[in-house]
Amino acid sequence: MFYYLTFFVIGLFFGSFLNVVIYRFPGMKDIFIGRSYCPKCKKTIATYDLIPLFSYLILSGKCRSCGKPISIQYPLVEIITGLLFALSYYISGFSFSLIFYLPIFMLLILIFSYDLKHLEIPEVFSWLFLALAILAGLFANIYSINNFLLGGLVGGGILGILVGISEERWMGSGDIKIGLGFGFLLGYPRALLFLFLSFIIGALWGVFLILLKKGKLKSQVPFAPFLIISALITLIFGQELIDLYLNFVIM
Repeated sequence: MFYYLTFFVIGLFFGSFLNVVIYRFPGMKDIFIGRSYCPKCKKTIATYDLIPLFSYLILSGKCRSCGKPISIQYPLVEIITGLLFALSYYISGFSFSLIFYLPIFMLLILIFSYDLKHLEIPEVFSWLFLALAILAGLFANIYSINNFLLGGLVGGGILGILVGISEERWMGSGDIKIGLGFGFLLGYPRALLFLFLSFIIGALWGVFLILLKKGKLKSQVPFAPFLIISALITLIFGQELIDLYLNFVIM
C-alpha cells in the first residue's frame, strides 16, 4: 500500500504539470518558466496555492484573489494521473517496463483531454505515444514477436480501414496511431478485445447523448477517449475477460 500511495502522490504533481501543458498547448510558451495565473483575473497564483489537489480542496475550488470557480479539470487531471501512476506500479512493479508506462500514461492524459476539447489529436502527442508503445512492446513485455506484430496489425489495421472507408468522417488519422500503439502494447489477442470494447463504449456513449438530446447520429464524437478507456480496461482485466469469453464459448 505504501508504494501505491507514493506513486499516487508523485502522480498528483505530474498531473499538475500536465494541466499546464493542456492549458498552454499548442503555443507551448512559458510551459517551464512562466508562472501560473488565474485565467479569470490573470493574477499570479502563489506557490502555497499550487499544491496539487490539496490547494483546490483548501480553497473550496475557488481562486483566492477573485473568488471565481477553478475548473474541475485541474483536480480531475491530477487525481487521474495519480491513479495511473499507481496503476503503472500495479502492472509492472519496479521492473524495466515502468519507465515506459509512466510517460505513456502521461501522454494518454494529454491525448484524452485535447481530443475531448478540440476533436483532434496533436501529431506530436500521437507520434510520441506510438514510439513509446513500440519500445514498450519490444523491450518491456512478455509477448512473442508474432503477438507483438499481429497486435499492431489488428489495432492499427482495422482503424486504418475504417478511416479510409469513411474518409475521416468517423475518426481521424491520429486514431490510427493510437490504435496501432495500443496494438503493439497489448499484443494479440488482447488487441482484439481492446478494439471491441472501444466500439462498444463509443456506441453506448453515442446512445446516451442521443437519449439526452445532446447529440445526433451524425454528430462528431472524439474517438481517442474510447480507445484509451478500453485499453486501460484491457490492460487490467484483459486476460480475465478473454478467459471468461472462451469459457462461455466452450460451454
